[in-house]
Parts: sequence; structure tokens; C-alpha cells
Amino acid sequence: ANENIFIYKKPIGVVGGIVPWNFPVFILARKVATALVTGCTIVLKPSQQTPNTAMEFTKIIHSMEEIPKGVYNVVTGTGSEIGNALATHKNVHMISMTGSVPAGTKVMEAAAQNITKVNLELGGKAPAIVTANADLDVAAENITTSRVANNGQACTNAERVYVHESVADELIEKLRHRFESLTLGDPRENKEADVGPLVSKDRLEEVETMVKEAIEAGAKVEIGGERPDLEKGFFYKPTILTNVEHDTAIMQEEIFGPVIPVATFKTLDEAIEKGNDTEFGLSSSVYTENMHEAMRVVNELKFGETFVNRENFEAVQGYHAGMRKSGLGGADGKHGMEDFLVTQVVYMQYKDDKQ
Repeated sequence: ANENIFIYKKPIGVVGGIVPWNFPVFILARKVATALVTGCTIVLKPSQQTPNTAMEFTKIIHSMEEIPKGVYNVVTGTGSEIGNALATHKNVHMISMTGSVPAGTKVMEAAAQNITKVNLELGGKAPAIVTANADLDVAAENITTSRVANNGQACTNAERVYVHESVADELIEKLRHRFESLTLGDPRENKEADVGPLVSKDRLEEVETMVKEAIEAGAKVEIGGERPDLEKGFFYKPTILTNVEHDTAIMQEEIFGPVIPVATFKTLDEAIEKGNDTEFGLSSSVYTENMHEAMRVVNELKFGETFVNRENFEAVQGYHAGMRKSGLGGADGKHGMEDFLVTQVVYMQYKDDKQ
């Protein structure tokens, strides 16, 4: 009776932020903002493929008198050198890293040397389940948006579609119609372009190889399936593949390009089972007008995010987190701040006979 228990939340300390190339401003800002709001300092390592964006951001920070020197810091270089140095440094108290599963594994191994906390947002293989009770126009519109956003280079992009066999032909036709209307172009020259280039020649060749292997395994190209006839740029045509077997690489591995494979299902049990049959657990979606179907999918899918009748982009006031090999911890909203804080519990006893 003569004791109060106080729970304090305090800044974790120095945060090492490792930023990927696919969202070089948004993910950078997400890490920096959370560090500053929680009272932490941050050492940022941008991707070696997109360092200029981070340096322009750094110029803005440098010009702000409100942020003292040493609170925000940036170091450029490779992940194997700079990322490893951050993750193994005894004075770094948490590593917040967004990237691939192999890179996340290396960061986690390095951080383990000092039992340093890790906050990891890694890959995804988001299933989009379209039931017989779906509004197919809503499904086609949002799956298209979700697949080609950032040219298919987002961890939350819809990566595979499972559609009930009774509505498969109609959905595929609606998807094809939308893909046909997409325009390709350099967004610096054409602000209205729907799809831009992939980040590199290597990325283009990887996407191309995955599609070719899928075709060899029996997949049918409904639209796309090749590079466009453009003079320059690492472009790939928005592609729909059907007659795709669930156990093929294109249904199991992250594509990271404007390609969507479509498979059919007979029962909701089958769709949920196939949706969960992946090592990833970041983003997922379901399209249905039936609340009971929606709730079954939401409760039985093993993913950190499930979007119902909408595209797969998280809100900053929500919580962005994955399960399984898609990561540890999360970002955004009040829950995203927790990883940047440590908890101290104070037990305060007092003399209760004082008058």
C-alpha cells in the first residue's frame, strides 16, 4: 500500500538507420522522424544506389538551427562495409533496417555481437485473394494500383492473385483492360506516366528471367511479358500471367517488378492455405463484399497487414510490421515509436505514517 510503481519510456539512444533504394525519401524520413520525436540520435546509411536523395535531405537538415549538430548524421557506402560497421558498433543501441531478407540476416548476425536491438522490415510476397463475392471492378482497380506502384518495386505490392474459379475469367479481363491503358515513360519527362523504369539492368534481367521461367513452366502471358520498344531505360511491360502453378518460383519468390501472376481456387480454405504458403508475412489483401469471408481471411492469414477492398499502402498513423521472414518490430503510428524507446520501471516506497 505504501508503494507506487512508475513506468518510464526513455530514448533507446543512438539509432543506426539503413535505408533501401526503392523509397529513398519516404523510408529515410520515417526513420529520421521517429528517432527525433523519441529523443534519439541517428546515423543514417542510404543505399549506394540512391545516395543523392539522402544528401539533398541532409542539406535541409543542415540548414535547420533547431536540430543540434550530432543529432542527425549520414554516412555513405556499401552495406557490407558501413552497414556492418553500424550493426557491430558498441555505441549503437538499435539498428533500423529496411531491405532484403539476406541483408537483414547479415545485420541481425552483426548486431548479435553486442546484443544490439534490431528493427527489420524485409521482403514480402503479398497475396491478393479475390472471392466469388468480390466487386471485381474494385479488385481490378486496386490490384493494378498495388502491382504497378513504384513500378512494382515495393515490399507491400500485390505479388500474386488467388481468384475464385467462378469469377476468374471476368477478373482477368478487367485486369487486362486496365493494364492495356497503362503508359510507360520517364517520370522526369512525363509526369502522367503510370509505369517508369526499374532501378537497374540487374533488376530488369531478374524480372525478365522470372517471367521466362514461368512461361517455360506452363504460364500463359495475357499481356506484356517483354521489354517495351524504348530507346533507353530499364523498362519492362506491365505483365499478367495466368495458368500459373502455386509451387513455381514466380508464386513463391519476390518479383519486384510490374508482373502479376494469377491462380485460381475452389474454396476459401484453399485460398487461405496458399496465401500463407510463403516464408514472408508482410502485406496481404482480400476482395469481397461478404463480411464473413473478410473476417475469416483477416483472422487466418499470417501477415502483419491485411487490406480489405483497397490497395496495399500503409498509413503513417497505422502500424507497418511483418511476420515471419518479413521482419521484426515495426514502424508508423504510436506503436512504431515503441521500438525507439526503452522502458524503465521505478518502484517508489514511502513512509505512510508521515503527518
